[in-house]
Amino acid sequence: MIVVFLLGLVGSCGRKLLPIQPGVLPPPTVADLAYEMRGSEIILFWTLPVFRQDQESAAAGFKVLRARQTLAEAQCQTCPVPFQTIGDVVASGKTSASRLRFRDALEPGFKYRYKLKPYSADGVFGKDSNEVVALQ
Repeated sequence: MIVVFLLGLVGSCGRKLLPIQPGVLPPPTVADLAYEMRGSEIILFWTLPVFRQDQESAAAGFKVLRARQTLAEAQCQTCPVPFQTIGDVVASGKTSASRLRFRDALEPGFKYRYKLKPYSADGVFGKDSNEVVALQ
C-alpha cells in the first residue's frame, strides 16, 4: 500500500490546472471593457469577443463583478479586492463584435472597480476581463 503511494508521488509530473471536461472549452476574454459616467451612474460597455472554434466556446453571457471600497480601504495596496457579482448580461442572439452595456448607480465617497467574467452555454467560465476603476 505504501509502495503504491510512493510510486504515485514519483510518477506525478506536469502542470496542475483546473480540470476541464473533454470537449468543453472556455469562452474568450473581454479585453476592451470601458465606461462612461453620467451623473451618479456608470455605464460599462464592451465588445462581444470573437471566439476561435478550435480553442474557445462562444460566450453565452457575462457576470458583472464590482468592488466598492471607501477611499481609505482603496489605499491598502496589499489588501484583497472584494469583488461581488452584481449582474448578468446575456449574450444570446448577439453576433460577434456586438456592443454590450451594463448600468450601475454610484454613491459618492467610494472607489468602484469593475470587471467581467465570461461564461459559455456549458457553464464554463473564462478569464476575467480588464478592470476599470471609477471614483464617485
